[in-house]
Parts: sequence; C-alpha cells; structure tokens
Amino acid sequence: MTSNLFIKRYDDPQRCSAAAAHHDWLTGLESGVRLPHLGTRTSRHLVFEPLPGRTPEVADLPRVASALGRLHDAAYRRELHSARLDQPHTTPTGLVLPDFAGPRRKALHRAAHVTDADLTALDAILDRAGQPPAFYKDPNVRNYIVEGEDVAVVDFDDLTLAPFGYDLAGLLVTASMTYGRLDQSTLTGCVDAYRTAIAPNRCDLDELRQYAELHHLLTLRYLGTNGYQHPWPTVRPWPDPFRADLPPPKEPCRWPQPPNSSSPATARPPATSPGSWAANTAAPD
Repeated sequence: MTSNLFIKRYDDPQRCSAAAAHHDWLTGLESGVRLPHLGTRTSRHLVFEPLPGRTPEVADLPRVASALGRLHDAAYRRELHSARLDQPHTTPTGLVLPDFAGPRRKALHRAAHVTDADLTALDAILDRAGQPPAFYKDPNVRNYIVEGEDVAVVDFDDLTLAPFGYDLAGLLVTASMTYGRLDQSTLTGCVDAYRTAIAPNRCDLDELRQYAELHHLLTLRYLGTNGYQHPWPTVRPWPDPFRADLPPPKEPCRWPQPPNSSSPATARPPATSPGSWAANTAAPD
C-alpha cells in the first residue's frame, strides 16, 4: 500500500486473473454499490484505487446488508435469473461462476467430522437446486469499507453462485465472531434492509439460520485470527437449527419483530492497517 494505490499481490497468476474478472463482472452489474477502481493489472498484481473509510462497526451492519442486497438484486435482474444453483453459469463475458455445492461440499464434510455436524442436513442445504440464484463473494465484515453513509465492497478473490441470504448469513456470522453476539435490533435491521433490496426475491429466516451454520463450519479454522475472537456457538443469537434438543441461548433473538428502538452500538473492530482489506485469501465459505 502506497499513499495513492492499493496493490493486491498473488502467488498464483490464475487467481490474480480470476479476481480481476470477478471485479469486472461485479462492476458491470451497475448496482450503485461502490467498488474500487481497478487500474494496472499484471500476472501477479492488481492495483486498485485506495478507498477512504473504516471497517464497519455493529451500527453500520444494516447499511452493509443493504449494499449486499443491491448487488444480489442487480445480478439476478441482469443475468442470474437464467442460472441454476446446481450448474456453473457462464456470463456473456466468458466468466464461469461455479455452482453452489461443488466448491463447498468437501470442506464442509471435513469440518463436520471435527464438529459432529449432521452430514445429511448439510447436504440437503447444498442440494436445494430450485431456489433463485444470487452469488457468493466473501462476506467477511472486513471486506466492506464505510465512509459516512457510503458502503464500498472490496476483495474479489472468490465468486460462486449461492442462494439469496447466504452471504447475509456470512456477514452476520463474521460480525458476531468479531464483535460478539448481535442484538435483536441489529439483526432485524440487517434482515429488513437486505429483504427490501432483493424484493420480490425472498430471504427465508429458517434458511438464513441454516446458512449461518455452513459459514460457521467453513470459518471455524480461522478462529483466533483475522479478528475472529468469539466462537460462533457462544454468540449464535438463535438456537442451533440442527439441534432441536438444545435450549435456546440466554439472550434469544426474537426477530423479525420490528424493534421499538435502536440503541447505538459501541463495539469496534480490531485495528487494521489501511491496506489490509484484501489480506485474506481463502476457499469459498
């Protein structure tokens, strides 16, 4: 990171090329959501404009959810309405978006063996092929930048098909693992903002909870790094959707009932350097 540029470096030229193609496709959606301008490209470097701002705090999450929803809505309206979750989708520019289940199944099965998660339930979620498709782009809370009322989206390493609500679940999981359990007003605000942005498509609450468990399993290995301080089972704001025998958490989430008031959040992210927004390169969550 220089004073004028953000340089993302890659060991693998194919990942570098793919990230540039992902950025181009997302920019072409014309969603109204800000993405950094991509300037110089080499086989191992992408040079972006620097974006002023900060990592979102808890109070910013509904606006982040709205930006995410606008991206998903634009992608569906412009192109993904003809896609299927169980098949790779080739865009008019030749970019191939992998299907939903393929990039995740092996990693989820490995995590399930460690945590004793129900493989049958996980596979059932992955194999819901008939739902309207949106896309996955790493929804880690650190992959957004807030400046005033504006939310920018950064990090373009991974892009796959995914159902509506999947990335919202990832945002909630990564924010909870960073800041602690989110309160009801924040959860309600995020879901309402996302639903408004994607209408008439839907974000089902039961499915959202299940998607959160997939993100938990795929993010588990990063606990204790990258700002992830809280294990998801200790901050999950609803009962485990796969464990009906377990009692609800001490502070259960009662959303989607609208809150009577919204209290300001005080949680803040861990300190990061100005050039750290694209530091994580991981397999799709």
